[in-house]
Amino acid sequence: MTAHRAVIAAGPATLRRLCCDAAEHSDIGVAALEAIDDPVGLLDELPVAVDVLWSAALRSLVDGHGDDAIVVHPSWWPATRVSVITTAAGTLGGVVSVRARPWLFATSTRSEAEPMVSVEIADRLVAIIGSDVVAVPRSEPRVVEQVVDAVVALTPTGRVLIDAPSRVTGATQLAKSLATSIGAERVVELDDTRLARLAMAVDAPRTPTPASSASRARTSTRVIGTAVVATGLALAVPTVTTQGPRRVPVTQPAPTTVLVEGRVALSVPSAWIAQRVLSGSGSARVQVNSPADPEVAIHLTQSPTPGETLSGAADRLRRAIDAEPAGVFVDFDRSAVRAGRPAVTYREVRATHDVRWTVLIDGSVRISIGCQSPTGDPATVRDACEQAVRSAHVLD
Repeated sequence: MTAHRAVIAAGPATLRRLCCDAAEHSDIGVAALEAIDDPVGLLDELPVAVDVLWSAALRSLVDGHGDDAIVVHPSWWPATRVSVITTAAGTLGGVVSVRARPWLFATSTRSEAEPMVSVEIADRLVAIIGSDVVAVPRSEPRVVEQVVDAVVALTPTGRVLIDAPSRVTGATQLAKSLATSIGAERVVELDDTRLARLAMAVDAPRTPTPASSASRARTSTRVIGTAVVATGLALAVPTVTTQGPRRVPVTQPAPTTVLVEGRVALSVPSAWIAQRVLSGSGSARVQVNSPADPEVAIHLTQSPTPGETLSGAADRLRRAIDAEPAGVFVDFDRSAVRAGRPAVTYREVRATHDVRWTVLIDGSVRISIGCQSPTGDPATVRDACEQAVRSAHVLD
C-alpha cells in the first residue's frame, strides 16, 4: 500500500498514472479513452458500458494508493467527457479531485496573482487560452507561427504556460519550438513529470479514510473541483480554425467546446450533449442536442471526397434530392453563403422540426452541418448553427 494519493492523467492521449509507474498503461484504459464519447466501448472484442469501463480503469489506477486521488484532464475537453470522468470518480471512495491540467500549476505555484496564457498541445490541435480562446490544428504548416501570433495577441509580454503531455506525439519538440519563438524567459514548460510533482504538492481536502484498500468500495466518495476553470488561468474552450487563429471572446453568452469527430472539428455549445446516431432516417452522424429542448440540435456528417468541388457536390446533392418524395427537401441553393463561407444549402422538413443543412468542402472532405429547430422557429438554433458552420474544418 502506497501512502501517497494516486495522480491520474485522463487524456489527451492516454489514461495512466503519473505519480509512479509512469510507463504503465492497460487495455482497459485504452478502451475507456477510445470510447469516452460513446455509451458502449469494446474490451477484448466484447461490448462494455462506458461508465463501467471508466470506473474499472480508474479503480485499477488508484489501487494500492491512499484513498484520495487527483484526476487531471485537458481543459478544452467538453463537459460530456468531464462528466464521464466525474461519474466514474464517484465510484472510487475517498476524496477525488477532477481538475483541468493547468489548474495544478496555478494552485501549487500560487500563480493566480499573475494570470498567464495557457498553451495546451494535443494530438491534432494546440489550444491557446487567455482572455480569449484560440485553437490551431497541428496539421497547419505554420502552426508555430500561428500559435505564437495568438499568444502575442493575448499577452504581448506576459508569462506563458506550455503544457506538453509526454504521450502526445511530437509535443515535446513542438513545445521547445514554441518556447524559442515566444521567448524562453516568458515560458514555463509543463510535462507529465512536472505535473505529477505539482499534484503531489497540492493540499487536498481530507476525510476519514479506511484502513485498507479493500474497504474502499464501502466508503463514500467526495468528488471535488469538476469545473474546468482554473484560478489564475482564464480557461475556456477553443474554437478550431485552419484559416489563421480566430479569437472567440470568453464572455460570449453560450460557452463553446470543440467537437472532434473523425477528421473534422467544429465548435458547439459546451452544455449540449453529443451522441452518435447510427440508425433512423439519414446518414450516420453525430448529433448534439440542446439540454433545454430536444428538438434543437446540431448534426454533423462527413465524407471523404478526393477531388470533389463544391459545384460537384451540389450536382450530387441535387440528384439525391430529386430522387426523394416531393416536399422532404426544399429551398435548395447551390451558391449559398453561410457564416461567410461558400456552401450548398437546403432544408429538410420533418413532422416536428426542420433541419437546415449547410454543405462545405474542405480539402478532400465534404462536411455537412444540419441545424435542427422546431418547425417555424429557426432562431432557437441560429447562434449555435453560425458558430458550427464558421468553425468547421478538417484537422489533417
